[in-house]
Amino acid sequence: MIYYFTALVISYSMGDQEASAVVWYDRERHCQEAMDDGLGDPLYTQLYELYGEDIMMSCHVSEDVSYVLRPRLRPKEESDG
Repeated sequence: MIYYFTALVISYSMGDQEASAVVWYDRERHCQEAMDDGLGDPLYTQLYELYGEDIMMSCHVSEDVSYVLRPRLRPKEESDG
C-alpha cells in the first residue's frame, strides 16, 4: 500500500484576494479524521463569520509518496526429505 502526503486546506476569499490555511498529514486517513473530529471547525467558523460564504475546507491528496507499506514475504516452507 502506498500513502501520500495530504493537505487539509481551508480556502476563502477576502474581497478580491484568495487565501488559504494548510495543514499537512502523511496519510489521507489522518486528514479525514481531523475533519471528522472537527479540528478545523473553530478556524473555519471564524473565517466564515469574518469573510462570508466563499469558504471551503477539504483534504487534497498530493502526488508525493509519504510511505510505502510492502507486504511481508511468506516464509519458504521446508520440505520433509
